[in-house]
Amino acid sequence: MPTPNKNTADDYKLEYRPKYQTYRYLMQNRINEVLLVSSTYDSFIIEEDARLSDQIFEEFHNLNLRTLPHIFRATSVNRALELLKERKFDLVITMRRLGEINPLVFADQIKAIQDIPVVLLLKNSSELQYLPAKALETSNIDHTFVWNGNPTVFVAIIKLLEDHLNVDADIITGDTRVIIVVEDSIRFYSLYLPVLYSEIMMQTQRLISEGANDYISLLQMRSRPKILLARNYEEAWEMYQKYEDHLLGMITDIRFPRNGKLEEDAGFDLVHKIRKQAPTLPIMFQSSEEKNRAESEKLQGFFANKTDHSLIQELRTFLLNYTGFGCFTFRMPDDSIVGTADNLLELRDQLSLIPLESFVYHAQNDHFSGWLAARGEFAVARQLKPRKVSEFENKEDLRQLIISSVDDILHERMGIIIDFDRQNYHPRSRFIRLRPGSLGGKGRGLAFLLFLRSSYNAGFRKEFPDVDIQIPRTVVIGTDQFDQFMRENDLYDFVTTDHDDIEINERFLQGQLPRELWDDLRFIYSDQIKPLAVRSSSIFEDSLFQPFAGVFSTYMLPNSHPDLDVRINQLISAIKLVYASTYLKLARSYAETLGISLGESSMAVVIQEVVGQVHGERYYPNFSGIAASYNYYPLGKHLQPEDRIAFAALGLGKTVVDGGLSRRFSPKRPKVNIFASIEDEIGSSQSSFFAVRLSQEERINLDQGEYSFLESCSLRDAIEDKTLGEVADTYDPQGGRLTSGFWDEEAGAPVVTFNRQLKYDTFPLAAIINRVLQLGEEAMGCPVEVEFAGDFSPEKGEMSTFRLLQLRPFLEHEETMMIEDLDLPDEKLFVSSSVVSGYRSISDIQDIVYAKPEDFDLTQTVEMVDEIMALNRTLVEGSSPYILIGPGRWGTCERHLGIPVVWSDINGARVIMEVDLENFQVDHSQGSHFFHNISSAGIPYFYIKHNSATDFLDWDWLESLDLVSEGRYFRHVRTKKPLTVIANGKKRSGKIIKPK
Repeated sequence: MPTPNKNTADDYKLEYRPKYQTYRYLMQNRINEVLLVSSTYDSFIIEEDARLSDQIFEEFHNLNLRTLPHIFRATSVNRALELLKERKFDLVITMRRLGEINPLVFADQIKAIQDIPVVLLLKNSSELQYLPAKALETSNIDHTFVWNGNPTVFVAIIKLLEDHLNVDADIITGDTRVIIVVEDSIRFYSLYLPVLYSEIMMQTQRLISEGANDYISLLQMRSRPKILLARNYEEAWEMYQKYEDHLLGMITDIRFPRNGKLEEDAGFDLVHKIRKQAPTLPIMFQSSEEKNRAESEKLQGFFANKTDHSLIQELRTFLLNYTGFGCFTFRMPDDSIVGTADNLLELRDQLSLIPLESFVYHAQNDHFSGWLAARGEFAVARQLKPRKVSEFENKEDLRQLIISSVDDILHERMGIIIDFDRQNYHPRSRFIRLRPGSLGGKGRGLAFLLFLRSSYNAGFRKEFPDVDIQIPRTVVIGTDQFDQFMRENDLYDFVTTDHDDIEINERFLQGQLPRELWDDLRFIYSDQIKPLAVRSSSIFEDSLFQPFAGVFSTYMLPNSHPDLDVRINQLISAIKLVYASTYLKLARSYAETLGISLGESSMAVVIQEVVGQVHGERYYPNFSGIAASYNYYPLGKHLQPEDRIAFAALGLGKTVVDGGLSRRFSPKRPKVNIFASIEDEIGSSQSSFFAVRLSQEERINLDQGEYSFLESCSLRDAIEDKTLGEVADTYDPQGGRLTSGFWDEEAGAPVVTFNRQLKYDTFPLAAIINRVLQLGEEAMGCPVEVEFAGDFSPEKGEMSTFRLLQLRPFLEHEETMMIEDLDLPDEKLFVSSSVVSGYRSISDIQDIVYAKPEDFDLTQTVEMVDEIMALNRTLVEGSSPYILIGPGRWGTCERHLGIPVVWSDINGARVIMEVDLENFQVDHSQGSHFFHNISSAGIPYFYIKHNSATDFLDWDWLESLDLVSEGRYFRHVRTKKPLTVIANGKKRSGKIIKPK
């Protein structure tokens, strides 16, 4: 097979969709580096009492914001000035009490070094009396806020400044909308702006199109309305004039300064002036005086009382009903309702049905353009806004113009994700949505892969002309079906009571799914006889901050029974069991670790054709695997983290994602040998593989669960199927070397290496993976993982296949504070490791549970699970976080590689460590779902290699600690004072410091 063609960068830019490409260039100016200046006391109070780091992370998480700022601290003015001279900052937040120096003078000194925003943060409102308003106005302080113990004010400060920095560029680039807030009370806007930002973020998230995907959804968040703060009449009017064509609405106080003096009716005067130019602009008045309500309503404004406890609800009402964030309510001129639309599809339908009088009423008041603008459809909104009803002699022509504009939006949003319709069904459709609701995390990831593949079609075809790169044929049953199934079968009450996994599965299998779903599945799969993978797609699964990879169920079905009814029955049963997996023990325990309620969960189901070929009674692909765009712990001196990492195996991907033996390589540098010796390479070689068993069984065996139709095969089976020769080399024990290819056992033992693909380029495996990872990382803006599978061309002239099974972001839990490396002597360290994942500093752990090295028996790893499970239960019930240490791989599916726990067995562990023993050395975890989830959940991971020159674990110190309990396989010990855990994955440095 020829090597991949050379590509220019433009080959992978030609087919981006213009609107989504625009989103990428919004919000280019970020507040990344923040210097917080305060006294030692204030610094302590902010961090320890308010838990600033945790709260900022939580708030950014809740608002789906991914650009967390780094906060540096200085506890004196002199130290702050030194830092300002040493490094670039984007913002300085200073408290008032800074010793002898006045914060206003300090602001002058800051601006003399760096021209950056300076925000004065007051601990409470009483501090305002020490800062005359006139002095503040003329100082170099850009904004003043009151903290009052509310950490969300930090988010509001950062977002307000970012909006100010980006608004002009984003209007030019993306036609972004603006909300002006007019308020002079520092105390009030310090309380109000965090609430407003939270509401804007939540409403924007709610409107993001489901038919898109995680990538587009994240980009669309950048298009949210900008919030600009005006503190007097002149600023407000200037902002209005500058942004009048892009205003989504205005929220204004009534009494605020005008010409330097406080004026009682400044807000009314401002709106009177605005109404002459913008009679339909949504405006919300806020006042603590109820008497202002009547005048507000005369000015066609929405009124909210500042002193009312329902102020937040009033704000939400204004955003939903007046600025276009809510459903579109079609009204007649007499205010009677004639229809509603929750989304664009319903809007399109209603536009054809509503009376002409209702249509004209909304068109005259710019309601269509405002509603579309709130949903990020700025281009269409901009085209519609200036069109006046009076321009059209026949008002139906305007109706058709707007219908046509909405059709254009729907066509773009649909892409090639098809909503199932028997009349328009095509059996070659790649992605079908079978029921409404969310696609779930896995479904969104697949939608993104489809988008990515379609967007870069020309680049893929040019670079890899002999390989068909696609996603498998996919059907997604939306989450609405799950909710209906739970309600109609009274399962919500059932899952709130305590049941074991078998009881849950049996109860869900007894539930009934609608006959219509049976009929639709029968229609789609009546002539499809390839095996099917029925996968979970929870709304939490594979999301940026809520990873659940591998926690829910996947069922492989042979789909080979001659009776269609049997095949559909199996499919329906698998769907029910996937639904049931939402509430099984493993999912519950992992959700508890992340602080997530499964009551908030909803499950979509992904049905895919299994990649592979028939080999007698088995079905499997030539290769499958997982790859990551960033290698957090590269092996050997020749590889860097940026060289990426991949794991490939013969057969189904379960071998890799469950932590089995597989071929590890760098997609960027596939010819680099990462093994120290041939013996290491042989020891790491795959010895078995998974296939779908093409059996005639009619029912899923609950005792076997997900393994009902899976078969664990030996390499001898692959020899029989004539599939091993493509991926294996031959080991000659007499010559002590590997020879290329494997065709005959008499010549030596097979070693699965994929060398023909990686070293001799018979198939561009590494190049395709490398390209997909590059595009995925650029698109997601963070490291990514991809799952894949494929087949080599069976005949010359036929195309090989490479199928993209999943793409998900891989975000480790990042602290907002910088974690500095500590230079400590070895005797003060319990553990030092250069193979680390996570970015955490933990200082509240005293318990350690470890497998006793002297009693570790590789034949007893399954028996060890019960003992660690009982220890974990005791520690969890006692609210005692612990460090878990064990040989080999935690969570592996292969008992000879480590202890085969599942997450619920060890869910109380706050740090997980894998260690080599002198007589047992296995490559550490990395490619498995288990590893992905512990890393994404923010649990630091350490690996200690045997006889490492730099890494170590002080076994003598560990065994000297106070013994709490001891079993056959494990010891539980406790320190008198907490240990300090510092993990810095990016710097490949992890330390656990002994208590003083």
